[in-house]
Amino acid sequence: MIEARRDDGAFSDATWPVGTRPGQWRPTPPDHLQVGAWFATVKPFAVRTGDYSAPGPPALAGAAYARDLNEVKALGSATSRMRTPEQTEAAIWWDDPRLVEWAIVRGLAATHRLGVLETARLFAMVGITAADTMIACYREKKRWSFWRPVTAIPLADTDGNPATRADPSWAPLRTTAPSAEYPSGHACYTMAVTAGLRTFFGRDDLPFSASSADSGTTRHYDSLSEALAELLQARVWAGVHYRFATVDGKRLGTSVARDVLSQEFGPRDA
Repeated sequence: MIEARRDDGAFSDATWPVGTRPGQWRPTPPDHLQVGAWFATVKPFAVRTGDYSAPGPPALAGAAYARDLNEVKALGSATSRMRTPEQTEAAIWWDDPRLVEWAIVRGLAATHRLGVLETARLFAMVGITAADTMIACYREKKRWSFWRPVTAIPLADTDGNPATRADPSWAPLRTTAPSAEYPSGHACYTMAVTAGLRTFFGRDDLPFSASSADSGTTRHYDSLSEALAELLQARVWAGVHYRFATVDGKRLGTSVARDVLSQEFGPRDA
């Protein structure tokens, strides 16, 4: 495996396309960095990631874009009075950079008392599925190079949409990741993780819990689909994604995960 991954493109010095026109991504505060663009061109493990695509963000001048921008503007603001305490906790919990998804995987392996071989297979299913899903997801991020809410909301007076209004002082609840907006990488990733878990255990109704150091709380779920549904909302509550980016991230992740799991981890002929 080490030999197979030699010169696979990981950790290259690739950068994101940067633009100045409405809708185009540019580095975001506070540090205005560029991170993760190399993921878009990494050699995949199991599938041709270039075969997967997202439909793209809605037109800036359209009603769908205005609806989703105004939603994240209201619910994702650092000072939002519309976001509930429960939503704030979920936004912080899911945004923990330590990735609560890995705690979920480890916790389920322990709860179900998996042996060494079973645990290795579980981690392989989740890890390979997540890797190829993220490669496909970041290819689409680079392709669409769409601006983040933290950029779009202060510049809403330039988007040509009469239903949006600029707020130069707007800031998100959580720090925006230094990468292009669309589709949501976290939605792609969590979809892949839950798909791997669902395929391994053969069911969706898996109760589990995990803790986040950022939120200082433990959250409990009765199923994988319940957790995924909350994650899609939590990215809006955190102020870092539009709803259309999370929905399309889930769809892209579903397609890649299905093919990776069926091609590489399904029954084999003797």
